[in-house]
Amino acid sequence: MNKFLINIKEIVNEGPIGIYLMAFLIPLYEKWLGFAVLIIILEQIIRRTPIKKENIKAQLTWRNPGVWLFLFYFMHVVGLIHTENMAFAGMDLGMKSTLAIFPLFFILYQPVVKWRVFVRSFVLGAFVSIVVNFFLALDLLLEMKNIYYLTGSYLSKLMHRGYWATYLLLAYFFLLKTAVSSQSIKKLIVNLAGALFIAFFVVLSESRLGYIAMAVISIWAMIKIIKILRNKWIIPLIAGLFVGSIFLIYNYMPGAVKRVTVTVESLFKPTDSLSQESLVATSSRLYVWESSVELIQENFWFGVGTGDIKDELIQRNLDKGYTELVELKLNSHNQFLNSHIALGVFGSLFLLFAIVTSFVKQKNDPIRFWRVGVVFILFLAMLPESMLEVQAGIIPYAFLLTFLTACKLKQEQKDYHVSQY
Repeated sequence: MNKFLINIKEIVNEGPIGIYLMAFLIPLYEKWLGFAVLIIILEQIIRRTPIKKENIKAQLTWRNPGVWLFLFYFMHVVGLIHTENMAFAGMDLGMKSTLAIFPLFFILYQPVVKWRVFVRSFVLGAFVSIVVNFFLALDLLLEMKNIYYLTGSYLSKLMHRGYWATYLLLAYFFLLKTAVSSQSIKKLIVNLAGALFIAFFVVLSESRLGYIAMAVISIWAMIKIIKILRNKWIIPLIAGLFVGSIFLIYNYMPGAVKRVTVTVESLFKPTDSLSQESLVATSSRLYVWESSVELIQENFWFGVGTGDIKDELIQRNLDKGYTELVELKLNSHNQFLNSHIALGVFGSLFLLFAIVTSFVKQKNDPIRFWRVGVVFILFLAMLPESMLEVQAGIIPYAFLLTFLTACKLKQEQKDYHVSQY
């Protein structure tokens, strides 16, 4: 307890409070993220953090994802030139302002953090979110006495399950990366237990993206753990655990299994053969992707304008007879398609560069592997969802894509390694 209080006192005295608070809140509650942004900015002003010219010069490079993210936001301003729905355009610009604020902020200020504290803050936020969501869903679960009411949207009360599953996956990755970096069996087991706990709730979220990303991360972790332990008996044990988990899910979570099987069936059927009656449940993305691609082909270079994307997509779906999509007012459910429709080729290209440059090795880059893992998960989430159209996605993406490249690490404990593999 004394050690915990000492760490809290050190954070208060040295900071950065706002950075750790943001890490804690990302998987917890989207409506408090704006408060964390304010704390991050005010903290630098209150502490009178000097702006260093060498830091600005170092950040002004094509290797910096923040540069491309700022240009991506700038394209939203350019898109005002030929937009008609200025009301929506103004709202969109305001909502996405952190896509410009964070790149500028991290060009001026280089946050110095303890990576261990950042990771633990994020993981703690994930655990707290699980507990809060569980108790919010508990009443209905006890009333109906069916685990179905502890899954999907019934469980994810504080944000859409797609976003929640994405941030739980980040915590899952953090715990597994910490486990394979541990220098003791005890720490390996503790972090693996925490990862399995989070994995269980990713499964309960019924996020199809969550299942795919978790499988990829799990395979990577299993390979690393097998190499670390160097014992042949661990291979059948891990394989048995993996197969056993699939067996339990298949037998006791039919809703999760159905979401996966229906998705696979939809992907291998022609769009015109899919059932209109089950459009929302199974194949809405395929229909809206079809409409999105048509709009991109017709407005390839400059898009339809910042404020007109929803109107144009709704009209296209109406013309094609996709009435359920019109009623739901669905966006493209792919961030690159969504951005291309609105902003043209340069909008989607700048966004892609913000992702790609996050994988590039920076000078003095001890957390590159961590950053690559985080951005890989964020990238996967952008393929079936338009993650940058609501606050639950905009602020976390703007923060993580810029902070992970800009931050500088304080001296870590000897038993906590941040080096890449």
